Amino acid sequence: MYALFIASTHAASLGERFASLPLAAETTGGSVSARGSEKIGASFADPQHVLDAALWGLRTPGSAVGLGACPEATADAPDIALSYARAAMERCTPHPGQGNATFKNIAVDGPDPALADAATGLARLIARLVGTRSEAEWRVVDLVVPGVRGQHGAIAEALGVSPQAVSKALIRTGWHEQAEGVAALTELLRRQAS
Repeated sequence: MYALFIASTHAASLGERFASLPLAAETTGGSVSARGSEKIGASFADPQHVLDAALWGLRTPGSAVGLGACPEATADAPDIALSYARAAMERCTPHPGQGNATFKNIAVDGPDPALADAATGLARLIARLVGTRSEAEWRVVDLVVPGVRGQHGAIAEALGVSPQAVSKALIRTGWHEQAEGVAALTELLRRQAS
């Protein structure tokens, strides 16, 4: 079982936007407001879905994302995974005097602390890639369908740019590295839940 908690200090519609994601039907959990920030908690059966939601959450400036994973052996696995996610989010939430924690906005927790630390390190590298993209770069990245070859022309046509501009944008944004990192992080989360 996999879960995430997203906290954001200035995203009043965070819950509505989360509910509009295509994968929202796969979730359990809801939103709760606390201490001036909005928090969303959701559990997932698939690690790819929890990572898709986490990457979406990282796009909102000022957000912190906690990921949790645990075996599905018991009926209360969603609650356990959510408690791990909540604990991870609390570890990554910037506190006064913490300094620049721009890319410490994501953490992972689970039954194996060493595996959780490895997953957190990888998640923060991915957060660095996601957190430095411009709006123009996001327009390109949002149109990419993973695993589909030859799509640069279609993306270029949709955006009114050249295929070379699409290729350069994907290289500049680290999209390919992000895809490989997400695949590795998915495997780490699977191991945490086994």
